[in-house]
Amino acid sequence: MIEKRHQDKRPIGVSRADIAHFDRALRGLRYPVEKWQLIAHAVQVTDGPEAADGRTIEQLWALPAGRYRNFDQVLAGAARTARGHPRRADGA
Repeated sequence: MIEKRHQDKRPIGVSRADIAHFDRALRGLRYPVEKWQLIAHAVQVTDGPEAADGRTIEQLWALPAGRYRNFDQVLAGAARTARGHPRRADGA
């Protein structure tokens, strides 16, 4: 389930649909993780309602390299990338 704060205060450049897709693709993931672990987790499930779609996988690949401490950092990275300002996950 997506936390209410994600829907109410989503980063600019990340739609509610994007948040729902990230939530579904990354469900069960234990943070902190590296970018490659986000992608590996998302592509693990290839069938059914939990399977990540192509757009979500592309968005994960486009994330800044680095370590993500929580779901909010993933969304912030996606927002920076969508706005054309990719940086490392730690903000550097």
